Amino acid sequence: MPGSGSPAIPASVPAEPPGPPGARSAAARSLRWTLLESCGLSGLSFVALLFFSRYLSVAEFGIAAIAIGIVQLLTVPVDLLFHDALIRTGQATARHVDSAFTASLLLGASLAGICWLLADGFSGLIGQPEAGPVLRWMSLSLLASGCASALVAMQRRRLQFRTLALRSMIGRVGSALIGIGLAVAGAGVWSLVAQQVAMVGLATLALWAMAPEKPRFALAWPELREMLRFGTVATFFSLLATSTQRVFMIAVAALLGSQAAGLLSLAFRAVDMLRDIVGGAVSQLSLPIFARLQGRPADLERSFSAAVRLTTAAMYPLFAGLAVCSAEVVELAFGARWLPAAPFVALLAVLTFQFFPRLFSVPIYNAAGRPALPAAALLAQIAFVVVGMLLVGRFSLEAAAAVWAGRLALGLAIDLWLLRRVTGIGIARQLSGAAWPALAALAMAAIVYVAKLHGLAAYGPGLRLALMVALGSVAYPAILWLARPGLVRELLAFAGQALHRGR
Repeated sequence: MPGSGSPAIPASVPAEPPGPPGARSAAARSLRWTLLESCGLSGLSFVALLFFSRYLSVAEFGIAAIAIGIVQLLTVPVDLLFHDALIRTGQATARHVDSAFTASLLLGASLAGICWLLADGFSGLIGQPEAGPVLRWMSLSLLASGCASALVAMQRRRLQFRTLALRSMIGRVGSALIGIGLAVAGAGVWSLVAQQVAMVGLATLALWAMAPEKPRFALAWPELREMLRFGTVATFFSLLATSTQRVFMIAVAALLGSQAAGLLSLAFRAVDMLRDIVGGAVSQLSLPIFARLQGRPADLERSFSAAVRLTTAAMYPLFAGLAVCSAEVVELAFGARWLPAAPFVALLAVLTFQFFPRLFSVPIYNAAGRPALPAAALLAQIAFVVVGMLLVGRFSLEAAAAVWAGRLALGLAIDLWLLRRVTGIGIARQLSGAAWPALAALAMAAIVYVAKLHGLAAYGPGLRLALMVALGSVAYPAILWLARPGLVRELLAFAGQALHRGR
């Protein structure tokens, strides 16, 4: 029986650290560990991606992308069905924790069993028979997720983010070593299967080893019903948020083949890892700030505009530079055989421009007590992707990329409208902070691109990339200073304050 011989969960667990000073100190420490986890995991994922891209074929990446997409969707209810309920409940008793652990484990086992039974039928339906065995074995990670979900929630409830960060790092490092070793040995797509299963399995083992109190295998129906009332709704919205890209990748594989899915998978992973390093860190900081400003619309608008202005000023040149240097980055990082993915890396980097102004929308919805508001927008985007792929995207990879770009344009329009309804901030005002950073970043990209075509074309990709980065690093701050010197001073002052507080 899991947890036998270990101390039981105490009768109740406080929802927050006692005393305001201790709570503030714990929150500060938690934020540092959360940011370390976010940046560390993205960095490790990128390093692993460098190795896998050298030893796996494009088609193998596509097959793995199908299976990973399915498993990630099924992981959402396993991880989250009881997660938020355990954190938010006033008194999390042993009966709550044991019931959440047992139900999550049974759910993970059930979903893994369904994958084993239906994997071949699903892979035949999408015309990718190689995906069946891969999905079957990769689904074993659902069992490990079920074992860990209740413990993860309790650690977050206690603000024990150090343990969670260490658990994630152990899982990511160990699985990367296993996966890379198998890839070098010639295991092909099975190296990605081993990495996925080992990542969740090792992280779960580490969490159980570090947790001083472990749940037991038991079900209490009153507590289970209480948590399900809250968890079902939260899980539904999380599943919607997770589904769009996974549905898109499955549609690409089904309509265009595993080769096309492999190219897009690498492009998504390369751009998303870079984006998520920043997005994860900023999201952790924004919710408590916006929560304090509810009922003060003028202050909320000023804080929102400043957040958009500073974030886009710092991030737009990075992604504009990635777009213009995509061929050099792809060739040097992943190898020349991945060069067909470079145009899609460039497109996704440009499309990231819409991400940063919208980054603060969900924290504002949550702070306003309206977390369900984006559900209709997410459903509309999923429908757009499905219909768009069937009507347009099925003809070429470029057409599929156009469908994805249209989905993001639709999402931006809906989000701007919803945010205006919630906060009263006009659409032009929502975007105004991003205007000058976008213009400066695009001007920098144009300068670098002209130099690439007419002055740097004769150099090799390594030297050419170094010179392009150097030119962009000078051009962007110069252009922004000429256009908006106050914004440059504001950005430098904010960076100085952040560094001072981090000491």
